Amino acid sequence: MRSLALWNRLYLLIWLAFAQFVLAALAEIFSFIVDIHFLVGLAVLAVAHLNYRDLKKTAAPARVKRISKSTAIMATVQPLLGLPIYAGTRMGFALPFEWVIGILHLIVALTIISQASSTATAYDMWEEKELS
Repeated sequence: MRSLALWNRLYLLIWLAFAQFVLAALAEIFSFIVDIHFLVGLAVLAVAHLNYRDLKKTAAPARVKRISKSTAIMATVQPLLGLPIYAGTRMGFALPFEWVIGILHLIVALTIISQASSTATAYDMWEEKELS
């Protein structure tokens, strides 16, 4: 993971987040997909934090760094929302207000993908000297 250039990892985070949506949709059909969703979620968490750590070391604009930081924070919140749902699914019980947790999990996921897209594009433009 570390061998990838920062701009590659910034775009990788977008694709991992997108894969999470696809996996969540397929989990309704194939139950084993929930485990893959869990593993890809761990990858999102790791890549978001690696991106923020490495982005802080650059001379990129402060706004890009702040967006990356908020993305890493949201990626940290996701397991707090997803693990209770995962545990309930695997153990066969329904959580009270599971639908609320699910909606919050979805909202944070949408925010992660939009913030990751914003960060990748802004960093790419800054690196290519397209920002004035």
